[in-house]
Amino acid sequence: MSITPADLAEQITESPWTAWGALIISAAATVAIALIVVWVFKLVTSRLSRRGKVFAEMNTRFPNVIFWLVAVVGWKATATAFFPDDASSLGDAIDYALTLAIIAVLGWLVGTIIVFLIDGARRRQDGTSGDPFTARRRTTQLRMIRRLIVAVVVVLTAAAMLLTIPGARTFGASLFASAGIASIVAGLAAQSTLGNLIAGIQLAFSNALKVGDTVEVDDEYGTVEEITLTYVVVQIWDDRRHVLPSTYFTTTPYTNWTRNQTQVTGTVYVEADYTVDVAAVRSELERMLDAIPEWDRRSWGLVVTDATGGIAQLRASVTAADADLLWAVRCKVREGLMAFIANERPREMLRSRVEVDRIDAE
Repeated sequence: MSITPADLAEQITESPWTAWGALIISAAATVAIALIVVWVFKLVTSRLSRRGKVFAEMNTRFPNVIFWLVAVVGWKATATAFFPDDASSLGDAIDYALTLAIIAVLGWLVGTIIVFLIDGARRRQDGTSGDPFTARRRTTQLRMIRRLIVAVVVVLTAAAMLLTIPGARTFGASLFASAGIASIVAGLAAQSTLGNLIAGIQLAFSNALKVGDTVEVDDEYGTVEEITLTYVVVQIWDDRRHVLPSTYFTTTPYTNWTRNQTQVTGTVYVEADYTVDVAAVRSELERMLDAIPEWDRRSWGLVVTDATGGIAQLRASVTAADADLLWAVRCKVREGLMAFIANERPREMLRSRVEVDRIDAE
């Protein structure tokens, strides 16, 4: 007479001590099997990493999710088979908790796979040589897609969990249906959080703002460091971070110095006396720029933009490859022109004239 696995499990669950012992042993065996699976996975990907970086990335990202997937699936199978008969209510609760855990781990696995693929596309984008403007635009879009997909996976995983609850199945099903999602979006459209979310997506795909752009916001000059689904981080020149909601950039005018190109043009103003030799100052500016490595040699110029009250205002225009280099060029030009006028042509420095009328004494 042969004994089937079902008969064996029934005999084990009849005795509480035997059932608890079998349950502990099976749980430990499941953990051991999960560790072995992870060890094999890491061994294989580690050897394959010599052929490509993608396997090295898999070796880093997937072991944890694989371990928990094998563990919760194994616990789910053993908890149902070996749980003692006199603790059936506790067994049902643990069985349900493990069901939720399996759904959560599956969502984690799907999210990890999608993020792995998107990050791979971003690495290929960063590794290709091309127009930096296009590269920054695609990097911004891929980052936004990554965050959006992670949010969608979280929502769908939560909906799948709700489907397992009898009282919440209707709500969970509505999350899966497009009409349900549309109704939620329509109902929350007026909320500030969702408004920032929509604004963040708009910024990523409208090409109005990109990571690395040089912008001027709230009278501050800085570089866009990060664009998230709800806010934008601008790094100010003194290393402060200006955090603004995404809706700011869709509702408030701001200056983007590098929307279509990274090259920028700046100006330097110097005041001198009417007697200033503009040609000499212009020649000195040309000589000075040749010795400044940050100048990109695209263009330069010096003109008199104003002359009132005995003050001549000289404006030097210079160019650079990006905003940081332009700042260095402007500072060096300003220092150089001040030193040139003060040391080489002191009589042309700004001066005040006072006319004194002499009255002869009677």
